[in-house]
Amino acid sequence: MHICLLGDLEDLAATYVGWIARQSGCTVLELAEGALGIAWDYELDDSGHGTLRVGNTRLRWETVAGVFVRMNPEPPLPPGLTLDAEYRFGFLHERREGLHQLLERLPCAVVNRPSAGRSNASKPYQMAELEAAGFDVPRWIASNSAEAVLAFTTELGGRAIYKASSGLRSRVRRVDAQLIERLQAGSTPTVVQEHVPGIDVRVHTVERRAFACAVSSDGVDYRFEHQGTCYERTSIPEELAEQCCAFAMASGLVLAGFDFRRTPGDEYRCLEMNPVPSFLPYEVPSGLPIGAAIVEALTRQRVHR
Repeated sequence: MHICLLGDLEDLAATYVGWIARQSGCTVLELAEGALGIAWDYELDDSGHGTLRVGNTRLRWETVAGVFVRMNPEPPLPPGLTLDAEYRFGFLHERREGLHQLLERLPCAVVNRPSAGRSNASKPYQMAELEAAGFDVPRWIASNSAEAVLAFTTELGGRAIYKASSGLRSRVRRVDAQLIERLQAGSTPTVVQEHVPGIDVRVHTVERRAFACAVSSDGVDYRFEHQGTCYERTSIPEELAEQCCAFAMASGLVLAGFDFRRTPGDEYRCLEMNPVPSFLPYEVPSGLPIGAAIVEALTRQRVHR
Protein backbone atom coordinates (compact mmCIF):
# COMPACT_ATOMS: atom_id res chain seq x y z
CA MET A 1 0.00 0.00 0.00
CA HIS A 2 1.31 3.45 -0.94
CA ILE A 3 0.95 6.70 0.96
CA CYS A 4 2.54 10.01 0.00
CA LEU A 5 4.17 12.77 2.01
CA LEU A 6 3.75 16.01 0.07
CA GLY A 7 5.25 19.44 0.62
CA ASP A 8 7.95 20.09 3.20
CA LEU A 9 9.68 16.77 3.92
CA GLU A 10 11.74 18.36 6.70
CA ASP A 11 8.59 19.03 8.70
CA LEU A 12 8.74 16.85 11.82
CA ALA A 13 5.08 15.86 11.60
CA ALA A 14 5.59 14.60 8.04
CA THR A 15 8.71 12.70 9.09
CA TYR A 16 6.85 11.11 12.00
CA VAL A 17 3.80 10.11 9.96
CA GLY A 18 6.12 8.60 7.34
CA TRP A 19 7.95 6.60 10.02
CA ILE A 20 4.72 5.21 11.47
CA ALA A 21 3.47 4.33 7.98
CA ARG A 22 6.68 2.45 7.18
CA GLN A 23 6.44 0.58 10.50
CA SER A 24 2.96 -0.55 9.51
CA GLY A 25 4.22 -1.93 6.20
CA CYS A 26 3.31 0.92 3.85
CA THR A 27 5.45 2.15 0.98
CA VAL A 28 6.01 5.86 1.58
CA LEU A 29 6.52 8.10 -1.45
CA GLU A 30 8.21 11.44 -0.71
CA LEU A 31 6.96 14.31 -2.88
CA ALA A 32 8.99 17.39 -1.97
CA GLU A 33 7.41 20.56 -3.35
CA GLY A 34 10.81 21.88 -4.46
CA ALA A 35 11.47 18.71 -6.46
CA LEU A 36 8.24 18.79 -8.49
CA GLY A 37 9.12 18.31 -12.16
CA ILE A 38 12.53 16.90 -11.26
CA ALA A 39 12.27 13.98 -8.83
CA TRP A 40 8.55 13.52 -9.40
CA ASP A 41 5.65 14.65 -11.56
CA TYR A 42 2.03 13.78 -12.11
CA GLU A 43 -0.93 13.64 -14.46
CA LEU A 44 -4.55 13.86 -13.32
CA ASP A 45 -7.80 14.44 -15.20
CA ASP A 46 -11.12 15.82 -13.96
CA SER A 47 -12.38 12.36 -13.03
CA GLY A 48 -9.44 11.71 -10.70
CA HIS A 49 -7.59 9.33 -13.01
CA GLY A 50 -3.91 9.70 -13.85
CA THR A 51 -0.40 8.70 -12.92
CA LEU A 52 2.34 9.64 -10.49
CA ARG A 53 6.04 9.35 -11.31
CA VAL A 54 8.56 9.15 -8.49
CA GLY A 55 12.09 8.67 -9.77
CA ASN A 56 11.95 5.83 -12.28
CA THR A 57 8.68 4.44 -10.94
CA ARG A 58 5.29 5.35 -12.42
CA LEU A 59 2.02 4.24 -10.83
CA ARG A 60 -1.65 5.06 -11.08
CA TRP A 61 -3.17 7.37 -8.47
CA GLU A 62 -5.75 4.69 -7.70
CA THR A 63 -2.98 2.69 -6.00
CA VAL A 64 -2.25 5.52 -3.53
CA ALA A 65 -4.25 5.13 -0.32
CA GLY A 66 -3.61 8.58 1.12
CA VAL A 67 -1.54 11.78 1.11
CA PHE A 68 -0.24 13.62 4.18
CA VAL A 69 0.35 17.31 3.43
CA ARG A 70 2.67 19.74 5.18
CA MET A 71 3.37 22.85 3.11
CA ASN A 72 6.23 25.25 3.85
CA PRO A 73 5.06 28.90 3.99
CA GLU A 74 8.33 29.79 2.23
CA PRO A 75 8.81 26.98 -0.31
CA PRO A 76 12.14 26.64 -2.14
CA LEU A 77 12.86 26.93 -5.83
CA PRO A 78 14.06 23.80 -7.61
CA PRO A 79 17.79 23.15 -7.14
CA GLY A 80 19.90 25.29 -9.46
CA LEU A 81 17.08 27.65 -10.47
CA THR A 82 17.55 31.37 -9.75
CA LEU A 83 14.80 33.91 -10.42
CA ASP A 84 14.31 37.62 -9.80
CA ALA A 85 11.79 38.43 -7.05
CA GLU A 86 8.91 39.11 -9.48
CA TYR A 87 9.36 35.86 -11.39
CA ARG A 88 10.09 33.89 -8.22
CA PHE A 89 6.73 34.91 -6.76
CA GLY A 90 4.89 33.94 -9.94
CA PHE A 91 6.69 30.61 -10.23
CA LEU A 92 6.03 29.61 -6.61
CA HIS A 93 2.41 30.76 -6.80
CA GLU A 94 1.68 28.77 -9.96
CA ARG A 95 3.38 25.66 -8.61
CA ARG A 96 1.46 25.85 -5.32
CA GLU A 97 -1.83 26.41 -7.15
CA GLY A 98 -1.17 23.35 -9.29
CA LEU A 99 -0.58 21.25 -6.17
CA HIS A 100 -3.75 22.61 -4.58
CA GLN A 101 -5.74 21.57 -7.65
CA LEU A 102 -4.14 18.12 -7.49
CA LEU A 103 -4.98 17.68 -3.79
CA GLU A 104 -8.59 18.72 -4.34
CA ARG A 105 -9.13 16.08 -7.03
CA LEU A 106 -7.19 13.07 -5.74
CA PRO A 107 -9.36 9.93 -5.33
CA CYS A 108 -7.87 9.08 -1.93
CA ALA A 109 -7.64 10.34 1.65
CA VAL A 110 -5.84 13.68 1.99
CA VAL A 111 -4.75 15.17 5.32
CA ASN A 112 -5.83 17.86 4.62
CA ARG A 113 -7.24 19.21 1.34
CA PRO A 114 -6.58 22.93 0.73
CA SER A 115 -10.29 23.77 0.74
CA ALA A 116 -10.83 22.17 4.15
CA GLY A 117 -11.05 24.43 7.20
CA ARG A 118 -10.70 27.64 5.18
CA SER A 119 -12.60 29.62 7.83
CA ASN A 120 -9.33 29.68 9.79
CA ALA A 121 -8.07 32.36 7.40
CA SER A 122 -10.42 34.77 9.20
CA LYS A 123 -10.60 34.35 12.96
CA PRO A 124 -13.81 36.41 13.27
CA TYR A 125 -15.50 34.32 10.60
CA GLN A 126 -14.34 31.08 12.21
CA MET A 127 -15.49 32.11 15.69
CA ALA A 128 -18.89 32.97 14.25
CA GLU A 129 -19.00 29.49 12.69
CA LEU A 130 -18.05 27.87 16.00
CA GLU A 131 -20.75 29.83 17.81
CA ALA A 132 -23.33 28.82 15.21
CA ALA A 133 -22.31 25.17 15.70
CA GLY A 134 -23.06 25.42 19.43
CA PHE A 135 -19.57 25.90 20.88
CA ASP A 136 -19.22 28.21 23.87
CA VAL A 137 -16.97 30.94 22.46
CA PRO A 138 -15.70 33.69 24.82
CA ARG A 139 -16.90 37.21 24.03
CA TRP A 140 -14.86 38.98 21.36
CA ILE A 141 -14.65 41.93 19.01
CA ALA A 142 -12.56 42.63 15.92
CA SER A 143 -11.50 46.28 15.69
CA ASN A 144 -8.76 48.75 14.90
CA SER A 145 -10.33 51.42 17.10
CA ALA A 146 -8.45 52.15 20.31
CA GLU A 147 -11.63 53.57 21.85
CA ALA A 148 -13.67 50.46 21.04
CA VAL A 149 -10.95 48.14 22.39
CA LEU A 150 -10.61 50.17 25.59
CA ALA A 151 -14.38 50.17 26.12
CA PHE A 152 -14.63 46.42 25.52
CA THR A 153 -11.66 45.69 27.81
CA THR A 154 -13.18 47.86 30.55
CA GLU A 155 -16.47 45.99 30.16
CA LEU A 156 -14.56 42.75 30.77
CA GLY A 157 -12.92 44.14 33.90
CA GLY A 158 -9.53 44.26 32.17
CA ARG A 159 -9.54 40.51 31.49
CA ALA A 160 -8.83 40.59 27.76
CA ILE A 161 -6.31 39.17 25.30
CA TYR A 162 -5.65 39.95 21.65
CA LYS A 163 -4.52 37.96 18.62
CA ALA A 164 -4.28 38.23 14.84
CA SER A 165 -7.47 38.39 12.80
CA SER A 166 -5.93 36.22 10.08
CA GLY A 167 -4.97 32.56 10.13
CA LEU A 168 -1.27 33.38 10.45
CA ARG A 169 0.39 31.98 13.56
CA SER A 170 0.66 34.76 16.11
CA ARG A 171 1.35 35.11 19.81
CA VAL A 172 -1.60 35.73 22.11
CA ARG A 173 -1.00 38.59 24.56
CA ARG A 174 -2.94 40.50 27.18
CA VAL A 175 -4.36 43.83 26.07
CA ASP A 176 -1.85 46.45 27.20
CA ALA A 177 -0.76 50.04 26.64
CA GLN A 178 1.41 49.04 23.67
CA LEU A 179 -1.58 47.65 21.78
CA ILE A 180 -3.60 50.79 22.47
CA GLU A 181 -0.72 52.96 21.24
CA ARG A 182 -0.47 50.96 18.00
CA LEU A 183 -4.21 51.24 17.43
CA GLN A 184 -4.10 55.00 18.06
CA ALA A 185 -1.25 55.34 15.56
CA GLY A 186 -3.26 53.45 12.93
CA SER A 187 -3.20 49.67 12.73
CA THR A 188 -5.00 46.80 11.06
CA PRO A 189 -7.96 45.20 12.89
CA THR A 190 -7.12 42.76 15.65
CA VAL A 191 -9.25 40.29 17.59
CA VAL A 192 -9.76 41.17 21.25
CA GLN A 193 -11.29 38.42 23.34
CA GLU A 194 -12.33 37.74 26.91
CA HIS A 195 -9.50 36.08 28.84
CA VAL A 196 -10.89 32.91 30.42
CA PRO A 197 -9.23 31.59 33.59
CA GLY A 198 -8.51 27.86 33.69
CA ILE A 199 -6.54 25.10 32.00
CA ASP A 200 -5.85 24.92 28.27
CA VAL A 201 -7.17 21.79 26.58
CA ARG A 202 -6.15 20.89 23.02
CA VAL A 203 -8.48 18.41 21.32
CA HIS A 204 -7.16 16.76 18.17
CA THR A 205 -9.74 15.05 16.00
CA VAL A 206 -8.91 12.40 13.43
CA GLU A 207 -12.10 11.55 11.59
CA ARG A 208 -14.47 10.35 14.36
CA ARG A 209 -11.81 10.03 17.08
CA ALA A 210 -10.92 12.76 19.57
CA PHE A 211 -7.70 13.00 21.61
CA ALA A 212 -7.60 15.50 24.48
CA CYS A 213 -4.48 16.92 26.12
CA ALA A 214 -4.54 19.27 29.13
CA VAL A 215 -1.86 21.95 29.18
CA SER A 216 -1.08 23.77 32.40
CA SER A 217 1.03 26.91 32.15
CA ASP A 218 1.70 30.15 33.99
CA GLY A 219 1.78 32.13 30.75
CA VAL A 220 -0.94 33.58 28.52
CA ASP A 221 0.22 31.62 25.44
CA TYR A 222 1.92 28.33 26.35
CA ARG A 223 3.17 27.86 22.77
CA PHE A 224 5.64 30.69 23.33
CA GLU A 225 5.96 30.69 27.14
CA HIS A 226 7.33 27.24 27.93
CA GLN A 227 8.43 27.81 31.52
CA GLY A 228 6.55 25.41 33.81
CA THR A 229 4.31 24.09 31.02
CA CYS A 230 2.98 20.55 31.56
CA TYR A 231 1.15 18.34 29.04
CA GLU A 232 -0.95 15.33 30.02
CA ARG A 233 -3.75 13.33 28.45
CA THR A 234 -7.20 14.08 29.77
CA SER A 235 -10.82 13.23 29.14
CA ILE A 236 -13.56 15.49 27.85
CA PRO A 237 -17.34 15.02 27.81
CA GLU A 238 -18.45 12.59 25.11
CA GLU A 239 -20.85 15.10 23.61
CA LEU A 240 -18.03 17.66 23.27
CA ALA A 241 -15.81 15.09 21.52
CA GLU A 242 -18.64 14.29 19.11
CA GLN A 243 -19.25 18.00 18.53
CA CYS A 244 -15.59 18.56 17.64
CA CYS A 245 -15.49 15.59 15.27
CA ALA A 246 -18.72 16.64 13.57
CA PHE A 247 -17.51 20.23 13.07
CA ALA A 248 -14.14 19.12 11.67
CA MET A 249 -15.66 16.61 9.28
CA ALA A 250 -18.27 19.14 8.11
CA SER A 251 -15.31 21.45 7.38
CA GLY A 252 -13.72 18.70 5.26
CA LEU A 253 -10.92 18.04 7.75
CA VAL A 254 -9.52 14.59 8.49
CA LEU A 255 -7.23 16.12 11.12
CA ALA A 256 -8.05 19.21 13.19
CA GLY A 257 -6.98 20.83 16.45
CA PHE A 258 -9.46 22.60 18.76
CA ASP A 259 -8.27 24.94 21.51
CA PHE A 260 -10.37 25.17 24.67
CA ARG A 261 -10.10 26.73 28.09
CA ARG A 262 -11.54 24.49 30.83
CA THR A 263 -12.75 26.72 33.63
CA PRO A 264 -12.64 25.84 37.36
CA GLY A 265 -16.36 25.04 36.96
CA ASP A 266 -15.58 22.48 34.19
CA GLU A 267 -16.99 24.60 31.39
CA TYR A 268 -15.26 24.27 28.01
CA ARG A 269 -14.82 27.63 26.27
CA CYS A 270 -13.79 27.23 22.62
CA LEU A 271 -11.06 29.61 21.43
CA GLU A 272 -10.45 28.44 17.85
CA MET A 273 -9.85 25.51 15.51
CA ASN A 274 -6.59 24.87 13.64
CA PRO A 275 -6.85 23.02 10.29
CA VAL A 276 -3.09 22.31 10.20
CA PRO A 277 -2.38 21.49 13.83
CA SER A 278 1.02 20.63 15.27
CA PHE A 279 0.19 17.43 17.11
CA LEU A 280 3.68 16.21 18.07
CA PRO A 281 4.13 18.63 21.03
CA TYR A 282 1.00 17.04 22.51
CA GLU A 283 1.54 13.40 21.52
CA VAL A 284 5.12 13.06 22.76
CA PRO A 285 4.57 14.04 26.43
CA SER A 286 1.04 12.62 26.72
CA GLY A 287 1.37 9.37 24.78
CA LEU A 288 -1.81 10.06 22.81
CA PRO A 289 -1.69 7.94 19.59
CA ILE A 290 -2.56 10.79 17.22
CA GLY A 291 0.05 9.89 14.60
CA ALA A 292 -1.12 6.27 14.46
CA ALA A 293 -4.71 7.45 14.00
CA ILE A 294 -3.61 9.67 11.10
CA VAL A 295 -1.88 6.75 9.36
CA GLU A 296 -4.97 4.60 9.91
CA ALA A 297 -7.09 7.30 8.28
CA LEU A 298 -4.64 7.58 5.38
CA THR A 299 -4.59 3.85 4.69
CA ARG A 300 -8.33 3.27 4.84
CA GLN A 301 -9.40 2.78 1.22
CA ARG A 302 -12.09 5.19 0.04
CA VAL A 303 -12.95 7.27 -3.01
CA HIS A 304 -13.17 11.07 -2.85
CA ARG A 305 -16.12 12.52 -4.79
